[in-house]
Amino acid sequence: MLVVIDMLSKTKLGLALATFVLMLMVVPSANADPLQIVTQSGGFQFSGVGSNGNGTGITSFDVLIGDPGSASQTIDTAGGSFTTVINPLTFIQGFTGFGSEGTYEINFSQLLTVNGQTLTLNGIASLTIGTFQDSISILSSEPLLFQFDTFSVSASLLPVTIFGVENGDYHDFLSVQFDVIPNGNPEPVPEPATLLLLGTGLTGVVVRVRKRRKGKV
Repeated sequence: MLVVIDMLSKTKLGLALATFVLMLMVVPSANADPLQIVTQSGGFQFSGVGSNGNGTGITSFDVLIGDPGSASQTIDTAGGSFTTVINPLTFIQGFTGFGSEGTYEINFSQLLTVNGQTLTLNGIASLTIGTFQDSISILSSEPLLFQFDTFSVSASLLPVTIFGVENGDYHDFLSVQFDVIPNGNPEPVPEPATLLLLGTGLTGVVVRVRKRRKGKV
């Protein structure tokens, strides 16, 4: 009778341990909710940016136009990054007068909206006027930080350069890299391999206890 009870106890204990380990293995890792990042940027235009130096300048040439843009991106609130075009660019290159050759700095700003929050994005551009070719470069800027309840979004302007040869229109895109940063440091969820190791360790402890009891009997 005692043997039967002992066998039943061992069987129940083994089933309980197996169930426990299985539950640990199938516990899903905690995934953050998806986040829809919506961005919207205003347009800008610089006319006659080549009218510098000793040249007479023509206001219809060396024009930089940034058309308004909008986009949306789905990302995990646990963190991540993505790149979005905020302005399609048009550079109209042309002769701006003798003596205008050189490099000139241009400061510009526009409003950038992320999920309904609007901040001012400040940028720096560099215009280089040559004899036969002009180029305009937009440099990277200090990141903008959009603060929300459970996360923050950092927006960094990506550099771009447009080269123009003779009269004509030349195109490119102004993009921003967005980094999503969760607020706080939530406790990490154990991985399945760690959970399996934990269950195996518990099983080994129980087996040792049973051996000790059996030795005493």
